[in-house]
Amino acid sequence: MKSAIFRGNHRQIGRQEGVAFLRNPNQFYGDPFDEDLYRVQFDIYQTHYPELIEELRSMAEAGNFDERELIFRFICGEIIFFTDMLKIPRGCTIFGIRNRNGFFVGRNYDWEPGWENRVANHTLLNPERNSFIGFTIEGIGSNTTEDTINEKGLYIGLTFADNHRWSHGISSLHICRLIAETCATVDEALTVFERVPLCCPKNYFIADRNGDMAVVEHTSERFKVFYPKNDILIQTNHYVNPELAEEDMALVDMPFTDTYLRYYETLRNLNLQKDKFRNSSIIKLLTKPDSYVFEDRPVVRTLWSLALDMKNSRYRVYWNLTKQRRTRVVEI
Repeated sequence: MKSAIFRGNHRQIGRQEGVAFLRNPNQFYGDPFDEDLYRVQFDIYQTHYPELIEELRSMAEAGNFDERELIFRFICGEIIFFTDMLKIPRGCTIFGIRNRNGFFVGRNYDWEPGWENRVANHTLLNPERNSFIGFTIEGIGSNTTEDTINEKGLYIGLTFADNHRWSHGISSLHICRLIAETCATVDEALTVFERVPLCCPKNYFIADRNGDMAVVEHTSERFKVFYPKNDILIQTNHYVNPELAEEDMALVDMPFTDTYLRYYETLRNLNLQKDKFRNSSIIKLLTKPDSYVFEDRPVVRTLWSLALDMKNSRYRVYWNLTKQRRTRVVEI
């Protein structure tokens, strides 16, 4: 797993990212510039996340990139990539459980095979915002993240949601970063979803060190929140909320999907261990042989796993996961 540390305010971080991007120019996909899309998205970001625009401008200056092209790539990229994402097999699972031993969160991030060596984490140390560590696929970009854990003990991670509509708004990657930078609790994170529009459907799992957790199921136009039942909360790749379930396209897009199997397999395993579940139980559940939760198939593979002891702020990331268990792990 590749690592990077960025220090300073948004402009300073942008300059560091610009230099880093000079070493990875293939991260620019060369999508045709869409003036109308850029204009609408730019206005939304200026309203809801102006610090990121400032960072991207600094990044373009430091790397000698075309400023508009670079900003377009970051604030419009998820919309452009959206229809292609519908064709990619999905398999992510996130769960949380509370018991007398503590409060634990487990996460498997699943993607296409071949990306194993591009898993990366980056730490942002910003004196003006919450500092955090984020996990991503290197090609997506050093200033974006699918999972974050910040200095206040707040975790947010996302999974794919099957819905065919997009709208103008902040990308799913940037909303995770914005929440990491500005929030300390689940309740604070939920207020961000209330005021900030998002561009594409995703599901979000949020947990804090106080023992609170929630799932936000989001289309491109609205969202629903649900909370633990009997101290267990699970999120995979389908909508659980009855209203949003009517819009769910998981079985239409992928009749072979295992999202429901992963959900109920996780629920069963957590219930079987409910009173005895502890920190060491997380990775055992996430990498259980011959399970649906651990993906090691030709079309989708678990790229990284997180085992989070939220109460004690003890976090582990696992990667290089295969059937041969050549597992690497670090404390974060």
